[in-house]
Amino acid sequence: MPQEKPNPFSEWLLLLREQAPIWRERFENWLDECKEEPRLFWETPAFRYTTYSIGGIGLLWIVFSAANIIAPPLPVSARPRATTADFHVVCENADCAKHYVVHRELGFNAFPVQCPRCKEETGKKAKQCFSPSCDGCWVPPEQIGGMQKCPNCGDAL
Repeated sequence: MPQEKPNPFSEWLLLLREQAPIWRERFENWLDECKEEPRLFWETPAFRYTTYSIGGIGLLWIVFSAANIIAPPLPVSARPRATTADFHVVCENADCAKHYVVHRELGFNAFPVQCPRCKEETGKKAKQCFSPSCDGCWVPPEQIGGMQKCPNCGDAL
């Protein structure tokens, strides 16, 4: 009957278990020596290579971060295009007059929309009026003489 091939991983694990007490003793001796002579830390290859590795990773991180900061932004053609937009809406119902924002596909123009407060189809696209009398309030613009004007103060929007 053929003998099974031993698993190299299990053999390696058994070897580690056998050597653990020896390594612990050697490590404690090394720590005692380092307490007496601190420069032994740096003379140990494992400590040195670990320090070099961490320093190298840190240096690479700094270089790549600087490259990302210095690099010019992507051209407009390479950026992903927006497919949706937020539209400010004002309810034209005099009792409601709620201002809210709807999220629709880009180019949406199917106004009026349903108001969430009064549940009627009275939501009209709104613009902000910055005249001194309106002071930045959102209003549904009116078309007067081919221009959009504020229904409250009559200023152009």
